[in-house]
Amino acid sequence: MAEQLELSGYEDRKQLLAQRYTRDGKSLFIVSLPIHLVATHLPIPDPNQPFEGNRRVNETHAAKFGEYWRENTRWATPPLLLDTTFPMTREFEPKFSAGGVEFGILYLPHNSADELEILDGQHRILGWKLITGRIIDELKRAREELAKCKVSEDPVGSQVYEEKVATLNGQMARMRSEYITLEILEGVTIEEHKQFFHDIAVNAKGITKSVTVGFDRRNLMNRVAMSLAEADELLDGRVEMEKDRVTGGNENFVSGKNLVDLVKTVAIGIDGRMTNRREKTFKESAIEAIADRFFKALREAFPDLQKVADDELHPVDLRTASLLGSATILRILAGAYHELAVDNEDDDNPRVTDIGDKRARALFEGLAENMGLPISDDWYNTGFFPETTSKAPSSRAQDLTGLTKLVTIWGLTGKTFVSGKSA
Repeated sequence: MAEQLELSGYEDRKQLLAQRYTRDGKSLFIVSLPIHLVATHLPIPDPNQPFEGNRRVNETHAAKFGEYWRENTRWATPPLLLDTTFPMTREFEPKFSAGGVEFGILYLPHNSADELEILDGQHRILGWKLITGRIIDELKRAREELAKCKVSEDPVGSQVYEEKVATLNGQMARMRSEYITLEILEGVTIEEHKQFFHDIAVNAKGITKSVTVGFDRRNLMNRVAMSLAEADELLDGRVEMEKDRVTGGNENFVSGKNLVDLVKTVAIGIDGRMTNRREKTFKESAIEAIADRFFKALREAFPDLQKVADDELHPVDLRTASLLGSATILRILAGAYHELAVDNEDDDNPRVTDIGDKRARALFEGLAENMGLPISDDWYNTGFFPETTSKAPSSRAQDLTGLTKLVTIWGLTGKTFVSGKSA
């Protein structure tokens, strides 16, 4: 009689270590799943056809998460939350327990992707699916190119593609060795699923961009902004790190998001894009030096800002009395400073020129007497302020660009308020 082989490829269930405890009479299972099984054992969201009870998934957002995982061997993400009507308790073998928690083996069915519903984690699941497919495709192409190089006896090409194959194989190995935690709630109907999904969405507190500034130190502009927030005398102790907007009685001068926008604008321009290449090649010290000179020029050209720095004028009073309390006008000044003072000849290492800094300071000093509120007819006639009672210009992208261009022309010609929106 032939020996019976136990081959995993013929098994209709996958054995996984699991914890189980109860929540309001329902069993909740906690499982660690290797990332390479996400694409085959979990439901995959379709950007064109949302699951019942879930919102539509954004493919771009999902793809960005996949790239985040790929580029960071140190990554962090909360557990994926799922539910099911499948009787998982029948497929669980408890081995021991402690404090109301059972530890044992869960037999996940082969059709688990059809049995499970996603409560939270759609974008992460789709992101891993997308990046898995991308890595596999790149690996196939790299192997093909490596084979061609070997046939043509191209040693340089062979080395390039051997390294690429090794890198991609390493990423595939990460998928087998790195795990994501699943929390699966048993016995949930579709109506309960919809309610849970709603509850998660309502109770989740969104993370503002200002909070992100304080925690995401991989981002160059965030690092520079945080450094300035601690070192610059106008900013120190006056940056709102929770909210994205500083209004009303808020005691801060700008928000963390505002500060990053200012740093980015003064470094690469009002329309500049912070590409991956720039993120990798820009020297942090160069960006910090540009931003430092800009804020120094602001303080020395606008007496009200120096008063804020000296604690002689409160930011709340500044917003009441001056355009300089507007983050939008500050960004326009940053855009004009970039155009007037920043030399981009070395695209990877921009710098402030002394003659450009002098030109920008002259512009700022010329505007200093015209920053009071209510705005003057000169400002209103530029066409970039919605009303005569406006405390800030329009923040629409096209208006930001238009007013920055106009203010830059004033700096170049030395003649302020000489033309309007058509300049």
